[in-house]
Amino acid sequence: MLSSLTAAYLAFSLVLLPPTESQPDQVDHVALPCAQTGPSADDGDTAKALNQQLGTKMRGYMNPYNTSCARVVVESVRRAGLDDRAAAIAIATVIVESSIANLDGGMGDSVGLFQQRASWGSFAQRTDPVWATGKFLAVMRQFYPNDSWKAAAIGDVAAAVQRPAAKYRHRYGVEAGDAVKIVNELWVQDGKRPPSSKESGGR
Repeated sequence: MLSSLTAAYLAFSLVLLPPTESQPDQVDHVALPCAQTGPSADDGDTAKALNQQLGTKMRGYMNPYNTSCARVVVESVRRAGLDDRAAAIAIATVIVESSIANLDGGMGDSVGLFQQRASWGSFAQRTDPVWATGKFLAVMRQFYPNDSWKAAAIGDVAAAVQRPAAKYRHRYGVEAGDAVKIVNELWVQDGKRPPSSKESGGR
């Protein structure tokens, strides 16, 4: 059952926001943990760095909590054996869908970072950032077999998986550049970050 705070948030969003869109200053009170141990000291430092780099929705709104959520998503992608571009697709999606917050409610029966519907899994699964990221990646690979997602625009892939109304599909491309910046800060493998992926024009 949704909390009264969640219900109030949803009523507000229905009036002011497009379906499934949330704003970063409206989600703290409906957010569930992302990292089992909570945000780390590094998450705080990374949030400060990102607030100076980002240019769209999340600029000035990165904090230790949502940075910890982004870190879990990025690490889940890496553990799945996919690359930093796949992580950027996932991050662009959660920026749009939840402002990188693990929401306990949303439009209709949508919950979690990706605002996945009940048909995708149980409430516990959809609010488990690792499971939710894995499910997102599985659907992405179904829609883009043979790694064809690597050649498609970040925003187009995210929109294909999430399937919003046509007039809202562009939102994921708007966040693609910032998603790449977030991933570049968080992707660490063998002690190294990936070379910066250039992303512009919703690619």
